[in-house]
Formats: sequence, structure tokens, C-alpha cells
Amino acid sequence: MKAPRTQHHDPIFAPLNEPQREAVCALQGPLLILAGAGSGKTRALTHRIAYLMEKGVQPWQILAVTFTNKAADEMKTRIKNLLHITSGKDLEARSSKLEASRLPVMGTFHSICARILRRDYELLGRNRSFVIYDQNDQERLMKKVLKELHVDETELRPNAALASIGRFKAEALSPHEAREQATTPRMQRVIQAFETYNRTLREANALDFDDLILEVVRLFHEVPEVLDRYQETWLFLNVDEYQDTNHAQYLFVSLLAQKYRNLCVIGDPDQSIYAFRGADIRNILEFEQEYSDALRIKLEQNYRSTQPILTAANAVIAANPNRPQKEMWTERREGPQIVLQEVRDATKEAEETVHTAEQLRLGGVPFNEQVILYRTNAQSRLFEEACLKRGIPYRVVGGLKFYARREVKDVLAYLYVLLNSGDTLSLLRILNVPSRKIGDTTIGYLQAYAQDRKLTLWETLQEVEHIEELQKPTRERLQRFVELIERFRIRAQELGVCALTEELLTRIEMEKWLRDGTDDGESRWENVQELLSVMHKYDALEPWASLTSFLEEVALVSEVDALTEVRDDALTLMTVHLCKGLEFESVTIAGCEEGIFPHASSLFDQAQLEEERRLMYVGMTRAKTYLRLMCARSRMLWGEVQSNASSRFLDDLPDEVIERRSDDLLSAFAWAYESGKRLAMSGETASSGQAAPQVEFNQDLSFSEESQQAFAKGARIEHPAFGKGTIVAHRGDIVEIEFDSGSRKRFAISIAPLRVL
Repeated sequence: MKAPRTQHHDPIFAPLNEPQREAVCALQGPLLILAGAGSGKTRALTHRIAYLMEKGVQPWQILAVTFTNKAADEMKTRIKNLLHITSGKDLEARSSKLEASRLPVMGTFHSICARILRRDYELLGRNRSFVIYDQNDQERLMKKVLKELHVDETELRPNAALASIGRFKAEALSPHEAREQATTPRMQRVIQAFETYNRTLREANALDFDDLILEVVRLFHEVPEVLDRYQETWLFLNVDEYQDTNHAQYLFVSLLAQKYRNLCVIGDPDQSIYAFRGADIRNILEFEQEYSDALRIKLEQNYRSTQPILTAANAVIAANPNRPQKEMWTERREGPQIVLQEVRDATKEAEETVHTAEQLRLGGVPFNEQVILYRTNAQSRLFEEACLKRGIPYRVVGGLKFYARREVKDVLAYLYVLLNSGDTLSLLRILNVPSRKIGDTTIGYLQAYAQDRKLTLWETLQEVEHIEELQKPTRERLQRFVELIERFRIRAQELGVCALTEELLTRIEMEKWLRDGTDDGESRWENVQELLSVMHKYDALEPWASLTSFLEEVALVSEVDALTEVRDDALTLMTVHLCKGLEFESVTIAGCEEGIFPHASSLFDQAQLEEERRLMYVGMTRAKTYLRLMCARSRMLWGEVQSNASSRFLDDLPDEVIERRSDDLLSAFAWAYESGKRLAMSGETASSGQAAPQVEFNQDLSFSEESQQAFAKGARIEHPAFGKGTIVAHRGDIVEIEFDSGSRKRFAISIAPLRVL
């Protein structure tokens, strides 16, 4: 569909390029938007939603699904601004209209599904006052499950069990269906844990994140009139980051869209990096097979990075097969070359990276515009140490989250119990917080009584006068606790969540308990105060809605959402997986070596190797101006020294956009030689305007094709200092040799004293 002729004067269309305008105007039927990194997909999506409303579609008829709360909030703000701008003189009227009609429903899969269940869950015979277990709660529950099943944690770790269960749930498999895949004793234990875990969740009237989606899919299947109601409500569906959806999310979207088929999905197969969480790239790759009349639009203009960065990233991702072809480009034609830096070891890598960050800051790039990315969390330690040595402020994304801190979890547990007294995990957490002299012995008596009589912990607490093993003072303390909870369950119907929590904290003297005269105590109380600050945004809601809405947002908030709220000038350290959706002026990717990036687990699995390549592409395209790729000749990792070849991804980088550096004269010589030779053969020059490597060589240093063949991979050689070895890699003039002594070294054939055996 062509955009209106007046579009260039319309605020909705004026800021858009031609493909974006086409995406905005395609309102009817299925639409696939392939949006490359930094191509303005959020702008295209928000302007499309604003245009739907301008064309008369009611806000409540539009659903927009995002993958983070931050993305949803950003879209809401942009749409409000757009509609205000287009209203002109009717700004005041439009504002009041917005208040009356509200904005379209926008949120994550989890938040939208939680909303549906809060309204309709009773139609499945379940209580709408369920609680949502976050990762920390799930781990505690799984430890309890494994203990109940007499499974030692050395046989099956709680996190490993949860990861397997998460994959089953992402595929929308029940324990019974998953049992067919249990071909090993270990997996049979996982299925057993899956069954017990699900049963315990149900007994506690709790759901984990995956259940939120699965239960809505079940609701749609078992109560068709509910599905029909939502199909008639949300006539226009928009799904962001579609490449990251799993099968359960696919079912949710497909059911909603099957009636009117006004489904717009936007995403980038080249940025599908969450297979380990159950994401299925086939959802986006096969979209046009499922919707044969779908319109496909490609967004290829990048608004973030310089052309050298995009040229490098395009070259890396182009090696992946079976991907929709697209070539990212930008009007920022000039920029620094990508630095490929080889260093002695991981310690030197950290020192050089942090030193570079200091130099960039002196040059005007603040620390909070710089990020160090690594493939595994184990790599972060040396970067932290290097920052500490040089006195550089830093933050590690992936550390202890605010909502996972003990004192915050304690306050939240009280609120969860007020919402749902069947939440045994939260009850156990607060039973002795602040201290009521309720020890493990008492809790053991309570649990034994509950198990014998098939009661919940809450029901047991209401019968403590019948538990003969308990002393009278203990029974009285437990009865006072029950009275406290019952009193504040009534108050939860009368007060907003902030006022409710303040009154509760005063009643239990939480401040006195936390502020114990230590710095840690002060910090803990400050965290509670910060939690109260978050609650204030729910003051305008009805009391019970205020409580439930707050707890839902807390359970579903992600750490990367919170990253953008940090204002201090600190260097960011994070894994590549966490950087998705972010951007920085300067990006350093560390550990670009075989076995690290790509990860060792992917080297014999083609699908995993393709995902590793996509992960590198994501990391590279976070950079606006400066991109540095680091590799070390050796590093201590996982308790042993590794000497790995540089990453295969570096081999794909075009010489005209890279600058090679090394702290080893031999490597530097060889890299410069290889780069200069290839550029000379191709007649190319550096696209960034910088001169290509200029190196002069004596005729004696040249080598024939016969020499090259003699030094082929697998050949046996001898070096006068290192002895005999085998060539394990050969690129250009460079060979990598694994010596019989166990060490690995790189040499330039043209100058090294190597003899073929």
C-alpha cells in the first residue's frame, strides 16, 4: 500500500524513510518486517500504531507485544507524543481523549498473559490471586522438590533441572509429553522433578514465567468464548522481536491472529540468539510459509553505526546459510577502522582494554558510553580487577539484581502472602523476619503436621493450638503472626500498595531490625526505601489493583531494563547475550578465540555455530563509532591454560575496514604482511579513508605455492627451539602448530625456521 501523497508534511511520516513508510501504511493482513540492527524498527512500529489510531482504529483494538518493559514504555511515550503533535490545535481535546480511551495494550508476553489470567483464570477452576515466582523463587522451590525426591544436588543441580523444564515449557510440552524424551536416567529424574515442581506450584497457587503463557494458551483452547472475546477485541496485532519467540508464544500469537489475520511481526533472524531459552528461529523464517499472502518489507538503513562497522558485521553474518538476504548500510560513511588486537594473555587483554577505555574518556567518550562484552561470565573477573587497579568505576550487568536482594525479597514476600496465603515459599521466608524466635525445629513440626493432614502451611498456622510439640510461647508467637497477616489482608483492600507497605513495615519494626548500626544495615534500609519509591507510581490505582499490578511488574522486570536507569559514569561489563537492544559509542568484544567465541559447545553443532555467529553480529552492531575485537595467545580459563587459534569470525572481516595490532613482533609482522598482500592482490583501499597497511618485503621473504602446500594442515614439522609438532591451522602465511610438548604457537612461514618432516 502506498503512503498518502501528503505524507512528507505529516509528523507520522516525515521522519521515516521509504521502507518505514511502507511498513506504516500496510495495515491490513499479515506483514513481515525484517528490521536489521539499528534500523529504527521501534520507530516504524510506533508510527504504524499511531497511524492505525489516526485512521480510526480504537486504541483497545490494538495489541503490541514487546520483549522488555523498557521497550513497551518507550513505545507508549512515543505514541503519546506523536498523537499530541498531530492533534495541532486540538491538543487539549486529544489529551483528554487519550485519558478517556487510553493507549493500546502494550507489554511483554508475560505481562499481557498475566492480565488475561487475572480476569479469566477462574474459568479454568483456578484462583485469580495467584503469585508469580521469579527465578530466585523457582530455584528455592526446585531445591525443595529435589530434597523431597531424595535427589542429591550433585546428581541434578536445581538450575539444570529448571533449564530443562524451561525448554519443555517453551515447547508447550506437559510432563507426560516430555516423558517421551526421557531416554536417560538423568532425564527421567528431570521429568520426575518436573511433575513434582508443577504440582507444588499449583498447591501454592503460583505460576512461573512460562506458565503465564501456557495457561493462557490452555484457556484459549478449553474456553473458546474467551479466545473469541480477545480476537474481537484485539483486531490488530503487532509483535516485536519475533525471532526470539518460542513455540508457546507462537501458539498464543497464532490463536489471537487466526480470525482476522491482521498480524504484523517485526524482527531480525540475524539477531536470534536465545535458542538456549527456547527461542525458535523458525517462527520468523517460516512466517511467509504460514501466511502465503504476507507482505515482506526490509529495513536496511542503519541509524546507529558507521559504515566500517556495518561492513565488518555484514561480512561476518553473510557466512550463515538459510538467512533472508539483507545488507545494512548507513549515511555515516566515515569512521575509525575496526581494531583487531592480539595480546599475550587474558591479563594483558584486560589491561589493554581498560587502558583504551581511559584514553577514549580523555577523548570525550564517557565511561557509560563504553561497554566490554564477553562470551562467558567467567571472563569478567580480570576486567573487574583491571578497573579496580586503575580506579575506574564500573558496573557488572549480571550481578545481584535489586529485586533479588535479601531485604527487598523479604518485603515482597509479605506482599505475596497478603495476595495469596497459599504461597508457602513466601510464608517460610517471612515467618521469622523480623526475628520471632521461630527456628528450624518449630518449622519442622509445622511441616510434619501439614504433611500428615494434607494441609497447606497457612492452614497449619491457623491450627497451631493443636500441635502438641509446640511450646505455649511459640504457639502464641505464631498466632500473633497469623493475626498480623489477616489484619493486613483487610488493609490491602483499603490502602494502595505504598501506604500498605509503609504501615506494615512500621507494625513489624522492620527499620529497627535492618538498621543495626552497620554500613550494611544502612544500605539494606536504603534499598527498602527505594522499593517504596517504586511503589508510588501505583498510588492512583484501586487498592487491590495497586498491589497486584506492582507485584506483577516486579516479577517481570528484567535487568537490562534497569540498566538504562543508571546515570553514573561507569564502564559497563556484560555478556554478549545481555547486550541485545542496547547501544554504546564504543564496544570491545573480548576473547575472540576458538573455543571461547565461538563457544566450545558449538564447535561440533552446525545450528549452535550459526547462533554463535549471530551472537557476534549482535555484539558488533551495538557499536556506534568504535569497535575493538580482542584475542589472546593464551588464557587461564576454567582452571587450565588454553592456547587457542583466533576466532574463525575474524577471518571473515574485510581487510579494508580493519586495523591489526599485536604486542608480539612476529604476529604483528605476519598480520601486516597478510593484510598488505591481500589488499595489493585485490587493488582495494581502506573505505574509511585511512591508508591500507604499507609494508615493504625483501624478495627473499616470498614463498611459493609449493611451500604453502608443504605446510598444509596436518603436516608434521620441526622447530629448532620447540621441537616437533603438527600444523593445526593454516591461513595465508600464518600456521598454527601444536607441539608434541603440548604448547601451541603461531609462525609466519616466510620467516620462521620451520622444517617439514
